[in-house]
Amino acid sequence: MTTQININTKSQLAKLIATENLTVQHNNVKTASFDTLNRILTLPVFKVQTGDIYDMLIAHECSHALYTPTKAWQSICHDDELRAYVNVIEDCRIDKKIQKKYPGVVKNYLQGFDDMMSKNFFGLDGKDYNKDLMLIDKINMYYKSSKRLDINFSNSDKIWVKKVDEVKSFKDVVELAKKMLDWQKKQLEKMKKLPDFDSHPLVENYKHDKKEDSDNNVNTKDSDSSDNNSDKSNEINSSDEDSDKDNNSKSASDDTKDGDNKSDEKPTEGVANDLGAGSGASGDLKLTAVTNVSLDSNKERLYDNTQSFNYTSIPDVKLNNAVHTYKKFLSNMRKHVAYKLSESQYADDTKKYIPFLKSEFTKFKNDNKKTVMYLVKEFEMKKAATAYKKATSDKTGVIDPLKLKNYKFSDDIFKRLTILPDSKNHGMMMLLDWSGSMSDILSKTVDQLINLVYFCQKINIPYEVYFFNSLREHSSYEFDNTCFNYKHNDLFFDPFMLVNVASHRMKKTELDESLMYLYSMSQYWATRYSYRSFDSRVEESYNYGMPDDYWLGNTPLNEGLVACDKLIKIFKQKYNVEKMSFITLTDGASNYARGKVENTSNGLQRGNMPYGGKLIIKDGKKSYNLADTEDHYYSGEKLTASILNVIKKKHNIKTIGFYLIKRTRGYENERFFRVWGSDREAALKRKKDFSKDKVCTIDKPGYDEYFLVNVKNMAVQNADLDTIKTDMKAGKIKQLFSKSMKGRITSRVLLNKFIQNVA
Repeated sequence: MTTQININTKSQLAKLIATENLTVQHNNVKTASFDTLNRILTLPVFKVQTGDIYDMLIAHECSHALYTPTKAWQSICHDDELRAYVNVIEDCRIDKKIQKKYPGVVKNYLQGFDDMMSKNFFGLDGKDYNKDLMLIDKINMYYKSSKRLDINFSNSDKIWVKKVDEVKSFKDVVELAKKMLDWQKKQLEKMKKLPDFDSHPLVENYKHDKKEDSDNNVNTKDSDSSDNNSDKSNEINSSDEDSDKDNNSKSASDDTKDGDNKSDEKPTEGVANDLGAGSGASGDLKLTAVTNVSLDSNKERLYDNTQSFNYTSIPDVKLNNAVHTYKKFLSNMRKHVAYKLSESQYADDTKKYIPFLKSEFTKFKNDNKKTVMYLVKEFEMKKAATAYKKATSDKTGVIDPLKLKNYKFSDDIFKRLTILPDSKNHGMMMLLDWSGSMSDILSKTVDQLINLVYFCQKINIPYEVYFFNSLREHSSYEFDNTCFNYKHNDLFFDPFMLVNVASHRMKKTELDESLMYLYSMSQYWATRYSYRSFDSRVEESYNYGMPDDYWLGNTPLNEGLVACDKLIKIFKQKYNVEKMSFITLTDGASNYARGKVENTSNGLQRGNMPYGGKLIIKDGKKSYNLADTEDHYYSGEKLTASILNVIKKKHNIKTIGFYLIKRTRGYENERFFRVWGSDREAALKRKKDFSKDKVCTIDKPGYDEYFLVNVKNMAVQNADLDTIKTDMKAGKIKQLFSKSMKGRITSRVLLNKFIQNVA
């Protein structure tokens, strides 16, 4: 946890330094890199999360992001020697610029360099800077030490140092690097003629073993390019680069003048020391910055290879496309009725069906009035009890006559006023699973849901009810942005729909009509697979069906949660909701995410979901370190927990889940009630509670409360005592009465648990 807190802190530091809303990522990489197309700065994870070295490296990499044009850098990367020289001079330029822009990092640079030197990061222990280093390494150490190292530059060397000081743009850097490299090569040719060339101290530092080079060439490239690397071809939009263009021609002409005049000078002793050795028995010299090679190698000592992260983000939902408003739902259902009436083969059934449905739904409402009123009473009682528990009392200025007799013994003779805390504005949002696996339990679930809706309506709190469903006409593997405004690194989901079937915004007639249609669709699925005859089902008109859009599909729970993230924000703000409950009713796990969105040179495309490490969901300026992602590609359940955690933290809501168990055997039994090891006692308690109450609670990531509910006992039952006859014996009457009341209580388990958690 400490690591993540520090990483988030350093990410914010990088954003501040970069003066733009960069996406900063830490990961198990050896080198820092900057993706200019998607504006992503990737930094290694360091073992030490604090200190000047880390802050210095962040400032350095951010400076590259601001001032080094990636396209121009890539154009010279094919030349190893030139790249090494450009890297050193560019480091000098961008370090100077970032320290000038943010004087506060100067201290980090000074102390960070000293720390690196003490740990021999540059591989200079036991070496003489003036005798054992070429000019490029002298310049590198001179500037990385902020010009504090005692390095002797000859008069010829000082010309190059002056040129390094004067570079303004990356173009200047490349031009100067080419001239310096060319000059270096010429000096080497001269040095090869010296009799002591092979024994020169520079030979050992710079000689080039071809086998070693072939083994390490890739690493060298990665290290050298780490400061400027990107696999994208787009150039950084840097205001600095534009502002420096005015100086390019002047700098280039000055460089040409100075370089041409000095390149053929006879090297002095100082110059010879700067140059290094040539070939001979030792082979070709490697014209590179050995101090940078050593630095890149030693940086690995700081890396924390145990930390790996996968960054992603929640896409922006197109609510107009993804959400069917209650007006659209009613319109679609009315059109369905009209269509059925227009078709001769359905007309007779439809004519019978409409009055039948109205009659059945009215009967359902009347049968459950007592249930709704019971919920209202329980809610008000629990809310009043909570308020009384938090109540305080205070003295008034009015004398209490009953206490006046105690004035000689006590000062407490005044009346007291009980102060009740202000009640909070409640709000609820419910999300119903409309997938194919719900078909045989949908009617029981909808019955309970309708009671909850009328309960909310009765106590006059804002509420919204949606069911989620899939769009079957879309392919799961094609890039489809019907429902989402995708950007780079977003989670990629299937198209889906949320259907708003109930809302406090509806008129009473609209609400009754909408719930009647919902009731009808659930009853259709209740009878579709029954063993009753076809003729019987026709007579009851449950073969009426529903519009094609609302047939059961797969389980886009995660997609629905992403949409609700946006809807909850709107809902809370619009209705000033202070205490909000978010409820899901489902019989299983969600679909898994199809991958991550990648922004490529060919536009947005669907990429694969990453494996391993910690999943970090970024939302604006905040990052949520949520779960291991080893099986994230396959597990929609883990992703559900992650998204719910984001929603909870963003909106300060209570999340309640109901997992509807169809049977207490097989998968559910193994999963919830046959846990061994340290959780065995808890599993046995769950099994006992579930057997007794037909409901139990479990710990579920993402949920404040998560209930396992036996759907066999979900059907709303109102104690029907019509079967009790006057001529029955007392024992029989008691038996029937007890059975009836027990069924009434267990059938309302969802409602009771609901009240306990929202009051």
